[in-house]
Amino acid sequence: MDDWRMELYWRLPVYLQETVLGLYAGYLDRLYYGRGYQEALGEFTKLQSASRDDASRWQNDRLQQVLQIAATRVPYYREQWRAVDWSSVRSAADLPLLPRLDKQAVRRHEVQFLVEGHDPKSLWLEKTSGTTGTALRIYWPKSMLPQWWALVEVALRRVAGVGQAIPRAMLGGRAIIRGTAAAPPYWRFNRRWRQLYLSSYHVSQLTADAYIQALRDYGSEWITGYGSAASALAQAGLDAGVTPLRLRAAIVSGDTVTAGMRRSVETFFACPCYDSYGQCEAVCMAMECEYRRMHVIAGAGIVEVLRKDGSPCDPGEVGEIVATGLLNDVMPLIRYRMGDYAAWAEEQVCGCGNTQPILTHLEGRMDDYLVLRDGRRIGRLAAFKRSPTIHSAQLLQDSPDHAYLLVRPGVDYQLRDALAVCDDIREKIGRFNLDVVEVPEIPKTARGKIALVVRLSGRPELQAIYQSLLARCKNSVDRAA
Repeated sequence: MDDWRMELYWRLPVYLQETVLGLYAGYLDRLYYGRGYQEALGEFTKLQSASRDDASRWQNDRLQQVLQIAATRVPYYREQWRAVDWSSVRSAADLPLLPRLDKQAVRRHEVQFLVEGHDPKSLWLEKTSGTTGTALRIYWPKSMLPQWWALVEVALRRVAGVGQAIPRAMLGGRAIIRGTAAAPPYWRFNRRWRQLYLSSYHVSQLTADAYIQALRDYGSEWITGYGSAASALAQAGLDAGVTPLRLRAAIVSGDTVTAGMRRSVETFFACPCYDSYGQCEAVCMAMECEYRRMHVIAGAGIVEVLRKDGSPCDPGEVGEIVATGLLNDVMPLIRYRMGDYAAWAEEQVCGCGNTQPILTHLEGRMDDYLVLRDGRRIGRLAAFKRSPTIHSAQLLQDSPDHAYLLVRPGVDYQLRDALAVCDDIREKIGRFNLDVVEVPEIPKTARGKIALVVRLSGRPELQAIYQSLLARCKNSVDRAA
């Protein structure tokens, strides 16, 4: 949302803010659950229980349609595939005949990935910072929205025994209240969807009781959102001695769920915690079943797990996830390098009855938290979405009141772009000291990932790396007070 719109929203009384949310939910209702939804619901219900062979046939039919569109109507592929016999790709097994697609190519040539004749203003825009902190703009045809949400309903919610019609709570990244808010309510209620939207930026041991009472008062029966936020709330409740609240299920996504996080959620909310995998690019999706095995969802896209040289990994061997979306016929992403890592499970038979492939060792979504002086744990900050000129970024926290925003500048970058990110972060979490440091590269993990948040406390193995980087780049430090 534009800054002026957020400022206007924040100035409204709570009841008017909730009225605005309800009106917006009505608009989304028509897009998500309107024309095409029931048809898609039926199609994906059948696909969810299909054999692997039947699901592969469905995927290959969709793949043919996507490839035909990409090769003939999308400028980027038409140029890049001049020397490629794309018409020989008849199934998922043939995809290695096509080149892999990097995120930076999408970022640099955004408009060239759109099917000719489509005005971007007529499309649905998704923005994602991704696990590298790199801003991407992904366009969906509006006709894809009911398909996507039908798939979510069938392959995620129903698996967990919940659904759109059941009252729920959401712990996401939207700044629904000011970061400086010092008293409840730390939430807003969307009456149309019976959705309690909880701020993930105000969770602490001191506020836990108020959060949990809100869940009780509004009748929330399941919870969804970032795994880091859900576990932070659950652990805060446990630490504060709040009476546990029994829910039907927790469905989390957006960052890696550790065993400790899962234990906090399942202990406090007395329900199973299901991890799911997806992204705004909408090229693949996966969901845990009751046996905690992560099944690929055939309706979203085709998944490959590859070595660095592009060859397929053996079962149990960790490699990069490369995915081909099957629903977006306006901005198709083919053999898209996710930047995430996983392995095919060595045992592909599951007691839940789902025959679709099983992923394990899913890596790449692990973000650390900012830990504030008042005890709040802030994970999965999405502020990087607003600055596409920033190639990649990372928050490096060295004290409870201070962090560096490490920025690798991209095309057309200016300092004000990074300062806007700092402002966005403070809008969400309140007063906090930030310094911008422009760096040639963001330090990567052992697997080549960039964590969005790194805390130096208790991490001696990282001290030398970051101290050296800050020393080299000290002339580019700008206060963002």
